[in-house]
Amino acid sequence: MEITGGKACGQSIEMPIHPGLRPTSPEMRQALFNILGKLVRNAHIMDLFAGSGMIGFEALSRGADFLTAVEKNTVCVDTIKANAQKLGYEKKTKIIQTDFRKAIASLNPGQFNIIFADPPYMSDHSKLLVKLIAQQKLLKPNGVLIVEHDKGVSLEPDDPSMRLLECRHYGQSAFSFLALIARK
Repeated sequence: MEITGGKACGQSIEMPIHPGLRPTSPEMRQALFNILGKLVRNAHIMDLFAGSGMIGFEALSRGADFLTAVEKNTVCVDTIKANAQKLGYEKKTKIIQTDFRKAIASLNPGQFNIIFADPPYMSDHSKLLVKLIAQQKLLKPNGVLIVEHDKGVSLEPDDPSMRLLECRHYGQSAFSFLALIARK
């Protein structure tokens, strides 16, 4: 897999050998970063269920300041470390090896401009992580949570402090874009 844009465009990264791992396609990554545009510049990104770290490294390549990659699997964590080193992003990357619930609970409110999550498709993690991120208030003002999921899943949040901005379909997959509602 190759980085599709920015300073590291064209550089390949390693993919971990792990059953069930399904990397975001290059076309979907291109679409995602075209939608995000300038929001990526100088941003602090969190990549939940990071896998190879591809989404986070793509963001760093496109001008993000820092990546927090959350991944539970040791093989994937080792791959993220190797990819960060290969791309020269070790100082811009923090890896948290734990379950996403523990990671979210341990992080400070208002820390991230962009949170990207690509949980296993056949799990109930998507709705839960939206709820936990809303409760922990991890997004900065004007920050966005993007969840990649099966197109048949609706991520209309139960938490009144979170709002679904839009959902875009790409084949059998979709990106849902969510934001915290500013409290007055």
